[in-house]
Amino acid sequence: MRYKLTIVVLLVLTMTSCFKETTTDTNLIIKTLIQEKSGSENIATSDVFAYACYTKTDKWMVANYQDAVNRIVTDSLGVNKITVPDVESVPFVREGDENPYLSLPLNQSPAFVVLVCPQTRMYATMFKYLNVDNLHQTFMTILLHPWKTTPYTEGSATKGGVWNIMPPAPDTQTPNDDETGDNTTGDNSTEGE
Repeated sequence: MRYKLTIVVLLVLTMTSCFKETTTDTNLIIKTLIQEKSGSENIATSDVFAYACYTKTDKWMVANYQDAVNRIVTDSLGVNKITVPDVESVPFVREGDENPYLSLPLNQSPAFVVLVCPQTRMYATMFKYLNVDNLHQTFMTILLHPWKTTPYTEGSATKGGVWNIMPPAPDTQTPNDDETGDNTTGDNSTEGE
């Protein structure tokens, strides 16, 4: 009797595993490190955000840092724009790990992923192809080098994807009024008059 029960249980388990849903969806978990100077220590940062657009092709780009910040993705011909991403990142905490991560759930391929780091005024892009079954989480690390002056790549196509990283954007903010000596607040009074 015991053997018959064991056989029935094994048959039921086998049958249920045959009907399991296969999916290529994944939760992209991104850890961002910054190396301030060549050869210096890599430091984790939480001053980043990411988003993804399901573009159907790999003919999309981000034109500049401001577009990256404003979530504007442009096709390679400069004709069509996406201004609302399909997915935005949320913070992710990995148990037993104090490093900050981002979580970006992806369910279509290719996903054009954009990561923005306001601290360094840098951004990175990647086409993420979902071609692995039942990989519920994909962990990636990106290393930003603010000391580099030209675009560069990080990662591996065989290990999840290649990041195209742009060097720091120039700071185009206008000088502070206090620095120029122009006081336009309209309050010219001084204490003790």
